[in-house]
Amino acid sequence: WMSDLQNGEEDAFVKIYDAFWQKTYTIAYQRVRSKAIAEELTQNLFLKLWENRGHLIVSDLENYLFIAIKNSVIDHIKSGIRFNKYTEHYQAFVNRKFDSLSEDIKFNDLQEAINKGLAYLPEKTQIVFKLNRFENWPLEKISSHLNLSEKTVGYHLTKSLKFIRCYLKEFMLVVLLFTQ
Repeated sequence: WMSDLQNGEEDAFVKIYDAFWQKTYTIAYQRVRSKAIAEELTQNLFLKLWENRGHLIVSDLENYLFIAIKNSVIDHIKSGIRFNKYTEHYQAFVNRKFDSLSEDIKFNDLQEAINKGLAYLPEKTQIVFKLNRFENWPLEKISSHLNLSEKTVGYHLTKSLKFIRCYLKEFMLVVLLFTQ
């Protein structure tokens, strides 16, 4: 089936899909315990199989699919944990009552500094940062959305995080100098 799939034959894909969809779905469902999420992960797996058919070198298709679905489940769980962590942090920060006008001003200045810092970055790097940090998109989803490799998306994210940290250090130094 793989050689036919690599040649773009849809019949081969349909046979693979029919043979392995239920098994991969079951693996996903056993781990995420959500029909909708398991279906989405399974559909994404087969979508990637079709999209990457031309350059995949797979000796054991069944093993490849089972490992791929397990990795998709792990990535999904990790992104959920990261999302929950950022949501809790955001809620704690938003629910915090500002004791004074000066703290409110400092918060607004920090938001403005982050936006100004992002403006120095290349457009793709800004988009990757915003999708990952503000929209909580996993690298895989950003990669698919922007039609970039996950490695390239990871590079843009790393680049943006390093820059923003450095930029905010300078911003905080200026704030400390002027508030004392």
